[in-house]
Amino acid sequence: MIKRILAIDVGNTAATVGFYQAGRLLCFKSMKYGDIPKFAIKLNKSGKNSHLDVIISSVFPKITCFLKYKLCYIKGVRICTVGGNLPIKIRHKYSNYNILGIDRKVNIYGAVRMYRLPLLVIDYGTAITFDYIDPKGVFRGGMIIPGPETSYRALGQKAALLPKGLPLPKKAKSFLGRSTRECMESGILEGYGAMTDELILRFRKRYGKNLRVLATGGFAGVLTPHTTRIDIIDPKHSVKSLLALWREHYEQ
Repeated sequence: MIKRILAIDVGNTAATVGFYQAGRLLCFKSMKYGDIPKFAIKLNKSGKNSHLDVIISSVFPKITCFLKYKLCYIKGVRICTVGGNLPIKIRHKYSNYNILGIDRKVNIYGAVRMYRLPLLVIDYGTAITFDYIDPKGVFRGGMIIPGPETSYRALGQKAALLPKGLPLPKKAKSFLGRSTRECMESGILEGYGAMTDELILRFRKRYGKNLRVLATGGFAGVLTPHTTRIDIIDPKHSVKSLLALWREHYEQ
């Protein structure tokens, strides 16, 4: 039987999905929460004589419940919830492991299995997380910082004379903005790029120059031209990590 897996990484504002068939990633994209059950139904109908495993990693409990409710009625679908019927274990020195975000656990789990250590994992989402994994594969701790879109939206909402509702920029027209919008675009990209590079430098001063850096999340690729110290950029890291977790439990 061909193994077909739909990996769903639910964030605070959107979801990223990856569809695997026979171990190959055939589809990777961002989706609205409500479109995921329709996508799962379509995938299930397209696979003859094979079932579909759906892996849900979520930081949004309400959406987790919504997805499980919608998906449980699809014939041939097995739902695997990270932290529920799909346990995830990492070695750590965190004070309260139970409240560490599932998204961070998944990223750390995958990083330990796929990359040479030590490693700093940076995930650009609604919040940016910096997570340090030592040479022995132990998660030592990290940082949480407001994400680019969070800051960009807050700037428009809190400053009366700045434009409201602008989309997060994918590139800046120039280093020096020559309009209010251009200044905001350059500021968010160059600002977060500079912050990223400086924090990487500080991590390396504390934990060694051989510390490698993995950047993931939707904004990672956008920020690439504005950073110099990131070693690996992989927006698909989370769904790859979910596949690795599924294999550990179901390919024995």
